[in-house]
Amino acid sequence: MHPTDSVNGWRESIQQDFFPLDLQVIHPERFRVESATKVRAGSHMAQIRASEHVARMTDAACRRLSQPCIKVVWLHQGEAAYRQGSRKVALQPGQWLLYEASRPYSLEMSDCAHFTVLFSHVSPNDAWLQRGLPGKLGPQPTEEAARLALDMISSALNEDLHLQSRTQLAFNLGLRALLDAALQDESASLARHGGRRPLLEEAKACLLAHLTDSRLTSDQLAERLGVSRRALYKAFQADKETPQSFQLTQRLLRCRDVLLSEHGAHLNLTRLAYEYGFADAAHFSRAYKRQFGESPSQAQRKVRRISA
Repeated sequence: MHPTDSVNGWRESIQQDFFPLDLQVIHPERFRVESATKVRAGSHMAQIRASEHVARMTDAACRRLSQPCIKVVWLHQGEAAYRQGSRKVALQPGQWLLYEASRPYSLEMSDCAHFTVLFSHVSPNDAWLQRGLPGKLGPQPTEEAARLALDMISSALNEDLHLQSRTQLAFNLGLRALLDAALQDESASLARHGGRRPLLEEAKACLLAHLTDSRLTSDQLAERLGVSRRALYKAFQADKETPQSFQLTQRLLRCRDVLLSEHGAHLNLTRLAYEYGFADAAHFSRAYKRQFGESPSQAQRKVRRISA
């Protein structure tokens, strides 16, 4: 990557060589950026480390575009917020997002953000335009096919090769095929379950049925349900949970029911912790206190006083 301290220099470079963005740097006095860009057969690629900034696509810039555009952003470090109209999407490290870039939008990047961008012109009837419409697609985890696409871009940016036109075309087709596969994996998983809500209910039922099984991981749960790990996590996002957070909450609720029962006063807390999948009694105690505001031993003492 090539470092630069000039805000105007970076802005002009991006606008001329990459995309007509309006770049606003939040703290110009301590601005710093490292970037690498490349264009291959119409695909614009960039990898950037930068100070806190906002990239905006204005109405005027959109009107100057000769055809629709799609952009894909992978976030490696820092935080990002994508806004288009009234929609705001938070992007976390390890996620990627596809959106239409020929509509007005803004992308807010935190300080020391590190990200990779792919920008490409598409035809007006391209299927990616439908996927990139506001509200159609949220952030995706960078797994399997999406990871391979990112590796292709990183390799292209790091190698100074002169490629023939047919090789560049093959490169672009490969990127498109990998990202299509990444998007289709989730769609196929959801189709088998009739949508995210039925999948979520089935996943929760499975976790409840195996609540004391400490060996059941998220990957194993996804395999049992016949879905991808990504589809599983997207289903839980509807309830603002993860498989792990749901499993932990349910284990703690079950433990509390046992502790507050008539036999709870004399239970061995270490044995109870192991029985419900906790690594040790200390982990169990900390999690229990975060959930209920008191430790398991405090709950047990209450039961003893009531029973006395």
